[in-house]
Amino acid sequence: MTQLPQASSFPAPMANSFLIYCFILFITTLGIGLLTLVKKWEDEPLHLFVSFGAGIFLGVVFLQIVPAALIDDAPPLVPALLLAGFLTIFFLERFLLTHGDGGVVHEHKAVAITVLLGLTVHSLIEGLGLAALNSNQQFGPALFFSILAHNIPAAISLVSLFLLARFSKKLVVLLLFVFSFSTPGAAVISLPLFSHAHGTYTANLSALTAGSLLYVATGELLPEVFHTSTRKWLKLALLITGIAVILFIELFYH
Repeated sequence: MTQLPQASSFPAPMANSFLIYCFILFITTLGIGLLTLVKKWEDEPLHLFVSFGAGIFLGVVFLQIVPAALIDDAPPLVPALLLAGFLTIFFLERFLLTHGDGGVVHEHKAVAITVLLGLTVHSLIEGLGLAALNSNQQFGPALFFSILAHNIPAAISLVSLFLLARFSKKLVVLLLFVFSFSTPGAAVISLPLFSHAHGTYTANLSALTAGSLLYVATGELLPEVFHTSTRKWLKLALLITGIAVILFIELFYH
C-alpha cells in the first residue's frame, strides 16, 4: 500500500493535469449516475448494483484507506478518529434519521440519506487528499484512478438507493450533482491549503473517512442487499468482485 508522502509546492505544469483530473471525476461520476436513470429498474437489479458498490467500499476501507492512515509515523489519533468516523455516521443514522414505522419506502429513504451523507463526507476528504498528494507525480495519479474506480459504482449505488426510496428524478439528479461535485470541489478549494501539508494531516482525515465509510458499508449497504435471500450467491459474487477491483488497483499501483 502506498504511504502518504509530504506534499510539496504545487508546480505550474501540474495545474492543468490537476484541473483535468477534477473535471474527469465530476463528469464521469455524474454521467454514470445519470445513465442509471435512463432505464426503469426493478428493485432486485438495483440491489445487485448496491452489492457491488458495498464490495468496492469495503475494499477501499481495508485495502486503501486504513493502510494509508497507518503509516510508520502515524499520529496516535488515527484509531480514535476511525472509531469517531464510524460512530458519527451511526449517530446520524440511528438518532437523527430514525427509520420509524413508515414501511419499506421510508426505510429505503433513511438508508439512502445515510449513505449519501457518509459517501459525501468520504468524497470531501478524498478531495482534500487529492489536493494534498497532487504535486507528487507518483501518488497523485494513483489516487485519482483509485477515486475514479470507486466513484463510478458509488454513483450507481447511490442512484439505486434513491430509486428504491422512490425519490423524484429531479431530486435524484440534484443529489447526484452534489455527490459528484464533492470530491473535485473540495480538491480545488483546498489546494492552496496543502501546498506544504504533511502526510499526518491526510492520515487523520483518512482514518475519519474510513470509519464513516465502514459504517456505510456494514451498517447500511450489506443489510439492505441481504435482507432477502433472493440471488444471494450472485450478490455475494458481486460483493467479492467489488473488493477484487480495489485489490487489483492496489497491486497495479503498488
